[in-house]
Amino acid sequence: MTAPHTDQSYTALLEEVAASQRALESTLETMTDQQAREPSRLPGWSRGHVVTHLARNADALNRFAVGVITGEPAPEMYPGGPAARAAAIEEGAGRPVELLAADFQFAGRRVIDSLREITADRYETPVNWRKPVTARDVPVLRWRELEIHHVDLGLDHAVGDWPEAFVDNTLATELPELKTLHPDVTIPELPHHELLAWLIGRPTRTGLPSVPAWPF
Repeated sequence: MTAPHTDQSYTALLEEVAASQRALESTLETMTDQQAREPSRLPGWSRGHVVTHLARNADALNRFAVGVITGEPAPEMYPGGPAARAAAIEEGAGRPVELLAADFQFAGRRVIDSLREITADRYETPVNWRKPVTARDVPVLRWRELEIHHVDLGLDHAVGDWPEAFVDNTLATELPELKTLHPDVTIPELPHHELLAWLIGRPTRTGLPSVPAWPF
């Protein structure tokens, strides 16, 4: 995935993130313990894994935001690296749905509040994501996590429910990168929502060209 970009203002983008946060909170209000244990659309992960991942991702992006605010950059996204990240997700996946939902709500709202504290003079502050990005880009990273993994839960949110602004923003950055890195891949003619789903490895129909794995 390339560094994100959007023509939306920083504050407008945060409102989109907040709306996506609320929508996923609404989904979790009706999820049962049994559903939390059932497989998600991500191989090897239950819905509890997905929700826990979203909470820990919020914690990670919050560290970035706090680093921008304080002037003391977070050295890495997940302290302890990939192994610690995976262990935290595995440890939290089996919790009762009430705890999963409360964890997601707290972590997700906290990172939005922290991002709102970043002032315009700090938008270009670098953060230590896996590719060069700035503070201005962090809301886009969170938006993608929320919208894509909401679909991965396999409950009440499908690719057709993605906000148009989210679809257009993501296609605007990811399609050019695909064309640059993999010019041999044929891009199918699809409605934009379905094109994005295909691009990120979540196709809505069979018989489409294969696409390299989405590094999300």
